[in-house]
Parts: sequence; structure tokens; C-alpha cells
Amino acid sequence: MKNLVFLSLLWASFLFAQSGTEPTAGLKNLAPPNSPAFVLMDITPSNIIVPENIQAFSLQTISAFTGDSSSSLSNNNYAVEFQPYWYVKRERMNFFTYNNLKTDKPDGSALTVDDYTRYNVFGDAWKRVSVSLALMNGTFDVFPQAQSYVSVGARTRLLSFKTKNQINEIKSQYTAYTQFMSSPEVIAVFANPNLTPTEINTKITNLEGYKTIVNNFENTLQRKPLFALDIAAAYSHFMGDESQDIDDAFGRFGVWASGDLAFYTPTVGNNGHIHIYGVFRYLRDGLNLNTDGELFTETNTDYGVKMEIELDKLSVAYEFITRDSDANNQERSIGSIRYKINNAFTINGGFGKNFKSDGEQIALFGIQWGLDFKPNVVLDPNQ
Repeated sequence: MKNLVFLSLLWASFLFAQSGTEPTAGLKNLAPPNSPAFVLMDITPSNIIVPENIQAFSLQTISAFTGDSSSSLSNNNYAVEFQPYWYVKRERMNFFTYNNLKTDKPDGSALTVDDYTRYNVFGDAWKRVSVSLALMNGTFDVFPQAQSYVSVGARTRLLSFKTKNQINEIKSQYTAYTQFMSSPEVIAVFANPNLTPTEINTKITNLEGYKTIVNNFENTLQRKPLFALDIAAAYSHFMGDESQDIDDAFGRFGVWASGDLAFYTPTVGNNGHIHIYGVFRYLRDGLNLNTDGELFTETNTDYGVKMEIELDKLSVAYEFITRDSDANNQERSIGSIRYKINNAFTINGGFGKNFKSDGEQIALFGIQWGLDFKPNVVLDPNQ
């Protein structure tokens, strides 16, 4: 077993090969969520999102369409987002600690799967950190002509909860995997010196029971926590407009928390979930014009909910957010759809009423492209 490398897409597929390293579980092509730098400006198809996983590095673009093509957004809106966790050295990270399972045994003890009995609710706080930068151009229902902005943002998962049944299922599927890989049939394949790594992979994947074990393991790891809470912050800067005699200025600053209550529904897909989201956001908004055409800042509070049905690759949702402002309250009411075309390419869109749109319907369309990356975690519980 020392020569087995278990390279897997924990949220996509599993692949076996032979190498001189410890068994590992490779994670790549994780889903790229909406950038906080975009969310701050209310231009994403969905303002309420609690991503389960974040691509190590992703590129995103957003476009908007309204009844007046001269307003809202231009096509020059781009964001990059990366997850520092995959670019730094990680100590004592194995399959169990990556999935937030903990043991009460002292350091240095020999560990088995049964020794991981607790769940670390704060275990994702570092693993889920992401940083984003966005460049945008549009009126944002404020200016008569499109203006330029730059935004920076960051997010992380503050805490998550998995049920006892979810924890036991992860351990059970891991045990099933190790038992399969130590079966006489698998050992016989690795013991054949005439086979190349590719032939070994082919023979193992064609063994009876392989697909069932892999599918069960994959589906178990794809299940969302019963509850997760993400926090985010972002700042945008207005670049100014000399033609209108407007200096660069503070744009927006926001901090917010989004919660996700997820119910696994296997009857609507292998990775089917029904989500109930909630969001609360403090927003200091400097993108307001008074009657003299001068910018001023006001403080807003956003709160709202979102219902989503998530299938294997398709998600359909509706969200409603109320914005309490110093001047008058506003609302955002948008239906959205998200489709993962392949492991690296996702499209999403939304249609409805946005803040400051004065009842005008708006359509938002986004493309997210996650660059291929090959992080992995060790499967051996003693590593």
C-alpha cells in the first residue's frame, strides 16, 4: 500500500495510480463562487451564497442588461480570486483533519479511523479563506455615464456543523475504501511486476465493486454540512471622472455574514440539497448623488433570505433582500440559476429587481473559470 497513490477528485471522480509517495486524496477543480468584490456592488446573480469549496484560483466576469442599454454595467467587469491555503505549507494535514474530524488521542499516538470521534466546527476558518480583486465599469444606477471602480474583498467560513450520521458515514466509506484496496484482488494487481501504472489503474477500476465504492465515497464527501456560516468583507473605490469634474472617492465598504441550512435530498440527485440561506450585511455606501450632483455617504443594513434547490450540476434559487437605508428602504428580488458545465467552467444568471433599479427588471449573467490546480491531502491517519 505504500506505493499506492490515490489521486481523487473528491467532488468529481477518483483515479488510481502508482508512485513512491504516501496515499493521498487530490482535490482540484473546486467550484468558484461569486467574488466578494462583485457581491459588494450588487452585480452578482446572487448576493447570498455560502460556497462549500473555493477554487484555488479563478477568473470571473459579470455583465448586466436592462431596458436601457446605456445604464447599469458595461461588459468590462472582471474579478480574480485565490485561496491562500493551497499556496502555503500545511502541517499535519490528512484526509480526516481536512474534513474537520478530530481525535482525543495525544500527539504521536498510532491512529485509526475509529479514533476520529469529534468534529471541529471552526476547522474551515483557514482552509476556506479567499481574497479577491475586481475591476468594474458601470453607472450602478447612480451616474448618467459609466464609471470605473476597483474592489478588494475577502471571505472565510467561520464555522460549520455536520451531524453524527454524516461523520460516521465519512468514516464508514473511508473504511470501505481501505478494505477494498487491501483485498486479495487488488494486491494481486499490484504484485504483478509486468504491469505498467496505466494497466494497474485499468485493472483496478474494472474490478467488481470498484465503481460502487468510489461512487458511495464521492457522494458522501459531496454532502453539505447541516449548517455553515460564512463571513466576508469588501471595499470598493470610485476612480473619479475628470470629464464630469468628479474626484476619486470612497465607494462602498461592507461586512456581512451568510448562513446556510442544507438538507440532503438524494431523491433529486446524487448531490441533491435544499438550501435555506440567510444574510445580514452592514454597508457604508458612498455611491449616492445629491441634488447638486455631489457624492455623499449613507449607512445601510441588508437582511434577507434565499431558497435554493441544488442538483448534481444545476442549482435554481430565489432570493429576497431588504435594504434599510438613511433615506428610504430598497429591495432586491431576483431568481437565479447556476450550471456547472464541467469541472472548471461555470455559468450563472439572474433576473429580477435590483437595488436602486426603480422597479426596472435587470438580467445578470456571470462566467466563472477555475484554473486547474492539483492540491492533495494525505489519506494515512497517522500523517
